[in-house]
Formats: sequence, structure tokens, C-alpha cells
Amino acid sequence: MQPESQESLKRRQDQFENFYNELIPSLVYFAKRLGIEPAHEILNHAGAFKEPIGAALQSLAVEDNADRIWLISRVGYFIGEYFAQKFGGHWFVNDIEGSKFFTRYVVGRFTARVRPNAMIDPFDAAQAYVDRPIPRSLDSVLNGIEHDLSISK
Repeated sequence: MQPESQESLKRRQDQFENFYNELIPSLVYFAKRLGIEPAHEILNHAGAFKEPIGAALQSLAVEDNADRIWLISRVGYFIGEYFAQKFGGHWFVNDIEGSKFFTRYVVGRFTARVRPNAMIDPFDAAQAYVDRPIPRSLDSVLNGIEHDLSISK
């Protein structure tokens, strides 16, 4: 592994605890801001939030780049947590050199039957979703990811 790659990986791994500790309250606050209650339930039942979040964001206009970045991170938190819960996965820093998700925060190590060694970059998916023209469909993004994880693909 190249020294700069090793440094980048170590930095992300060192920051992982802070990242994860920010994810939890940010996800609850995001649901609350969208008017979805009880917001804290998203931490255990993300699947139940799929429809209300999708409806709230379907026609939401992004005003500027700061709003865009904020929304991408929150939608990424949701997508990652949705699949972590649905397929018994975990958040971690991808340390597989040569992987397209190397050094990124990903969800994988699933306990449910999915493709072997499957993982997703929820923030990559969130960016594609937020950058779609309005009306956008969260359901189609989640279904696409689920198809990609499918063992019968």
C-alpha cells in the first residue's frame, strides 16, 4: 500500500468513532426536521421511515451548495442505516485497497443473504439521489441498491 493511501486510511479509521457518534443524533434530528415523529425510532426502525422521508424529499429544492452537502450527508446516513438494519450490516471504513470504496465510510459485513463481501457507499448513493431532477424517488434508489446487493444478481 502506498504511504499516502495508508495515511488516508489511518486518518479515516481514527475519525470513525466521531463520524458514527455524529451519525446517530444527526439522523434523529433529520427525521424531526422533516416532521416525522417519533424521530428517535429511526435508529431501530429505519424501514418505517422510507415512505415519509421519500415523500418529504421528493420535491424539495436544494437552494445552494451548503444545503446540498447537508442533505447528502443526512440522506447518506439514512440510506446506510436503512441497509444496516435491513440486512444486519455494519458501518466501517473500507480498508480493501483497490476497491472503488477504499477509505470511505461504508455499510457492509451483512449477516443476511446478500452477495458475498457486498458493501455500499451510502453517500455516493445519496449524492446521486439529491442531484436527480425533481421529483426524485428515494424508493427507486433504495430498490436499486437492494438489487445490487442481491445474491441472485
